[in-house]
Formats: sequence, structure tokens, C-alpha cells
Amino acid sequence: MLHSTPDQPATAGRVTERLSSVSPLWGRRVLCGIVLSAAGLFVPSMLCAEESEHAEFIRPQREFGELPSWQNQMGYERMPVSEKLLLGIPTRREGFTPRLTVTEQYTDNVFFTAQNRGTDYITKIAPGFSYMTSGRHGQLTADYAMESRMYVNNTNQNRAVSRQNGELLALLDLTSRTTLTLFERFESFQDPTEQQVPGILGTFGRTSINMGALMIKHRLTPAVDLLVNYGNFLWSVDAPGAINSMTHEGELGVRVRESHWGRTTVKYRFRFFNFQQGRDLQSHSAMVGHEMDLSETLAVSGTLGAVRVAPTPSTLNLMAQASIKKSIGEALYELSYMRDVFPPSGGISQPLVGDFVRASAKIRIANGFLLDAGLVWVLTSTSSDDLKVNTLKWNAGISYAPTSWLVARVGYDMFDQREDLFGTSTSRAANKISLRLTASF
Repeated sequence: MLHSTPDQPATAGRVTERLSSVSPLWGRRVLCGIVLSAAGLFVPSMLCAEESEHAEFIRPQREFGELPSWQNQMGYERMPVSEKLLLGIPTRREGFTPRLTVTEQYTDNVFFTAQNRGTDYITKIAPGFSYMTSGRHGQLTADYAMESRMYVNNTNQNRAVSRQNGELLALLDLTSRTTLTLFERFESFQDPTEQQVPGILGTFGRTSINMGALMIKHRLTPAVDLLVNYGNFLWSVDAPGAINSMTHEGELGVRVRESHWGRTTVKYRFRFFNFQQGRDLQSHSAMVGHEMDLSETLAVSGTLGAVRVAPTPSTLNLMAQASIKKSIGEALYELSYMRDVFPPSGGISQPLVGDFVRASAKIRIANGFLLDAGLVWVLTSTSSDDLKVNTLKWNAGISYAPTSWLVARVGYDMFDQREDLFGTSTSRAANKISLRLTASF
């Protein structure tokens, strides 16, 4: 285990995917399939870390995949546990904790368009609260936030409720050998550059997601765990031509702990993509993964597998995942890679391949000061390259906590996306500079 080393946030991972702006309906349907398929990739990555009872942080035994811990907008305007620990902020608080976040932001492409880019200054006011309770047999955490926005140049976009987030995470020990985890998250937003996991973006409009998961771990023997999991992802958008969809995912796996430092997991995964219009699709995956703590400050993991995608069941595609996490003094570093294959949609007869690369660094530069930087690169394509979307997102910022109840952050975010869709190329980018103040009461 990694002791005294903050590693993952104590909230569930975030997933938001969007519909790309393509005028023909069939084009939207194609991209909708990509979006929902990519969203299904992250459904099993929802479970995350637990906070320790003391100042010491212990790396959790994650049941699925890796979380994109580089992100700084966890739980909307909440800080990951790793950042709180580096800043010296208490990380556990029972009961209700109200908060208020005020953000001033400048953007050079408010609607994330390829041409006719428009600048704007945005004021965001986001009240919210969190609740936590724990006992001998489990714990419950809940969080809700809403955000109002005021635009200087585009006043028609002003909304009293521009964004909402709600989240529930329950961990329950059913018996001494069986653990149940329940996760539910709802999110509604409209700015396409604010998605946590870059992929196919949409026009500037209202997008809503609902993500849920039920996970059971049963200890068969002191060294062997049985894993049974179900997750779903509901996606809808108000853009013309969009097709709502529900993704269902089930997993069955066995984890073997060979030693205190190493764990091997074998899993089978089934995904069913239920589209509001068009053909429903499915995929089957088999994979084997291994996690190893090489030292108290260095952890590595890797997964290899194969995916069979309908309607081409005779074709097997490679899937893979790898990550390395290292802490040096008062700094955290992480590098991860993931590759998965999704069913086609809307007339594409080929499976869609997604490659995801993430890198992050969090460095305590002085008492109360934290430097964070992150990068995400995503490539979605088909084997014939008639559809390719290349996305790059990176951010950097400095946080300052003068007291335990107030955090200020100055940050810069860049989002660049290049699309090659059926012979048509589009390139768009957005830059943001922001000052954010979050007070907890």
C-alpha cells in the first residue's frame, strides 16, 4: 500500500461526453454512437478512493480501472483529496458542509466554434453542500451543487440554473465477507469545453447525463474475491438531430491477491447500447489485469484483453490499459494509457477505437500553495480512417489555502479538437483563464 501518499479523490470519477456538431442527421447518429460508446468505457471507472480516518492516506483497492485523477473540477468545484492533503486541508468532515464558489472567467471561444470565435467574460456563482456519515458497517456521502452564470457579451445565455450536479455514494458491509457499493450521479450542463473526459464535443447547448452503478465484492477465500457489477449511463442532449441512449454494462470477475503488494484480476464484460432510434448494439470483452505496488511510493498496473463487437462478431480487437503513479516528497505524478473498442452506429460498419492518454502532476511549492498541471489526449477513429477525432486538453493552475475553509485557484485551460469526418475536416480551440474562490462553512 502507499502510505502517507495522496493518490485518488474521495468522490466518484466524472464522465461527460457530448454530441458533435454535424449537420446531416446520419452524421449526428454516427457521432452519437461514438459518444455513448466512449461513455460506456468509463462506467466501470466510477468507484474510487476512501479517505482514511487519520491524516495518513492509504491507497485504495480499486474495483475497476483507473480514475482520471488529473482533473481539478471534481464534484463541480470540489477539490480531490490528494490536493487537500498537499494543501494541508482537513479531508474528512461528518454531517452537512455547505459551500459557495464564485468564479470569474475569460474565454476566447465561448461557443467553441471553428469560425467566428467570440470572447466573453463569465461570472459563475455556485452554492452547494456535501453530507457524510459513517458507522461500523459502511458510509454514505452525498453532494449537490447548482450554478448561475452571467455573460458580459452574450447576455441571452444568462441562466439562474446553468448547471446542476448531484451525487450519491454508499458503501455497505452486508456481511463480514460481502461488500455492496451503490453509486448514482446526475449532471446537467451546457458548455462543451467543460467536460471532464474529452471526446466528441457538441454544440453549445444543454446536455444531461445520469450514471448509476451497483457493485458487489464477495471474499471467497482470504486471497480470492468475486466481483459482480452493473452500471448504466443515460445520455440526452437538446441539440437538433440528437439521439438519446442508454448504455447497460455488466461485469463478472475474480481477483487474486498473490501477496500484499500484487493483485491479478480476470473479468468478463458485456455492454448493451440501447438507442432511442436506430439499431441496438452490443459488445463482449474478456481481460486480465495486474496491479503491483513496487514500493510505498510507486504503483503500476496493466490490463490486456480482447473485444468482440456486434454486428461483426468474427472480429476480435485489442484493448489495453496501463498506469504508473509515483510520489516524490510533496509531489504526485501519474501517467496512464487506455485503449478500448466500441460498437459502430449510424451506418458505420466498423468498430470504433478509442485511445486515451493522461498525465498529471501535483506539487506543493510552499505552505498552503499547490501547483497542478494535467494533460489528456484522446483519439477516436475507425480502421479505414474515414472518421477520426483528435482531442487535446491541458490545464495548469496554482491553488492557495490561507485557511482550512477557503481555497483560491488561478488557472489556465486549453481545449483543442480536430475532426476528420467522411472527408470533411474541422479544427476548433478554446482558451480560458479563471479565478475561483471556494468557501466551506
